[in-house]
Amino acid sequence: MPKKILRKTNKTVLFAVEGETDLAFMTHLKQCYVGRDCNVSIKIKNAHGAGPLGIMDALITGARGKSYDRLAALFDSDLPICAESGKYFKKNDVRLFQSVPAIEGTLLRVGNTKLKQNISTDECKRLLARNYIGDAMDVRFYERNFEKSLIEAARPRIQLLDELINYIIAPD
Repeated sequence: MPKKILRKTNKTVLFAVEGETDLAFMTHLKQCYVGRDCNVSIKIKNAHGAGPLGIMDALITGARGKSYDRLAALFDSDLPICAESGKYFKKNDVRLFQSVPAIEGTLLRVGNTKLKQNISTDECKRLLARNYIGDAMDVRFYERNFEKSLIEAARPRIQLLDELINYIIAPD
């Protein structure tokens, strides 16, 4: 009788994101980089724009009744991490990824747009809407405007992007 092949279980990650744009972008990254052979299962949970406290709540509700190997979060740096959420992140070993000043700024940098030093979140949103056709809250926006080859070319220049991709491929 042939030996039974043991299946390796996937690492499981609950990844909370701050809003719709972050959700669409992370979904696109997941589609580009996390294949069936990656041994990683990622659940992305939207905090609906509520900042670090919303991220904390999304992780708490998303993990309720489930057992994830890792917790991670992507959110904008325009809102500070309060004591309550900071304590939760530290206690639960949440891997934090922060866009400066917002995910739109990171996306503009991926597309080689030069940004001024202290650009605001609102300015980044306006520039993204002006420079790219489509709705940034729709994953098809990223399929059209931020294909994998562009993302790969930007990885050496954008530390956050490289760290995100490395983490979703191998969350250890």
